[in-house]
Amino acid sequence: MTLQEVTATIIQAPENIHLVYAFNGTGKTRLSVNLKDSLKRKDGSHRGVYFNAYSEDLFTWDNEAVELLIKPSTLSDFHQYMGTELDVQNKLKYYSTKFDFRFNLVKDDNPQKGWKSVSFFYPEDEDTNVKISRGEERIFIWCWFLTLFEVNELVENQKDYIFIDDPVSSLDDKNIFNTARLILDLFKEKVASTKIVLTTHHAGLFNTLTSWVRSADNCSLFKVKNEKGEEKNNYILRILEKSEDDYKLKSVKKGSFFYHLLLADILSEAIKNDTLDYSHFPLTRQLLETVGSFLGKPRFSYSLEKMGISDVKEKTDVINSRTHEYYNQKASFLNDKDKEIITEIFQAIEKLFKPEHKLI
Repeated sequence: MTLQEVTATIIQAPENIHLVYAFNGTGKTRLSVNLKDSLKRKDGSHRGVYFNAYSEDLFTWDNEAVELLIKPSTLSDFHQYMGTELDVQNKLKYYSTKFDFRFNLVKDDNPQKGWKSVSFFYPEDEDTNVKISRGEERIFIWCWFLTLFEVNELVENQKDYIFIDDPVSSLDDKNIFNTARLILDLFKEKVASTKIVLTTHHAGLFNTLTSWVRSADNCSLFKVKNEKGEEKNNYILRILEKSEDDYKLKSVKKGSFFYHLLLADILSEAIKNDTLDYSHFPLTRQLLETVGSFLGKPRFSYSLEKMGISDVKEKTDVINSRTHEYYNQKASFLNDKDKEIITEIFQAIEKLFKPEHKLI
């Protein structure tokens, strides 16, 4: 397929939630731009709202004033409807950020012209502007756009679509989990009225959202009845692949033949960098289930037995418990024993299936 055919496939699909995984360089941002351009009305107005790399380019640092500048755009007309700083703070609280901030109006203090910049400071010293980290900046901009998506004056004429392209660049695993929670909230709020297309290169984010929309607690929210009164999923999961100029949208089932390699890469990198957290337990379980399927029994405890892992029952219980805590959004921090379990299992998989090439 061409990129335009991929775009048309998404537009024509009846499902309202689209989760699309793709490696970096595949064309995710190009796809979001193509969707945006394809859905313009004849008068040039948009049918949807967007978050992608171009959205982030609206924000640049003024290092002399120590402010995050907001470039004038068509969105400036809607700043006045976004409420106060508290509305953005309600999103930021998911990330446990330490900074506070204030919006600065344009020179003539006319709210209708929108904000010119954002000043950041620590609560104990409101008079001293500080420059936040790149990761904190990404988090703030993301939460700013999530707040903008709630502005009725903006979305009343652009409520048909929301496009989100890779909101997790420069974020660590804990904040990727928090981003997934906010996206799930957005899905729940908008699924009945708006088509939401999310593209990402992050397998953990893709896997987490996939699991959550499929979970028993949430699946009823993401169902819709067809003309026959039968329930069907109101979401679609795809993997975008590209070979030269040829694109493919593969279903997760058809594309899962390489997903175990993605899981292995994620676990390998986390072990090497000592960044294991709760999100890696469900990934470990999925990798073990893949191994079990290969061995003829899709039961992850069977995989542990065949790999010679000690204390299989205890470790099975730990994996089940940690995975359950993660999916029910009750996860906190792993202790060293938990990390050792994941490392031991991964090294056993590596030894069993790739003895000639160490991944870690």
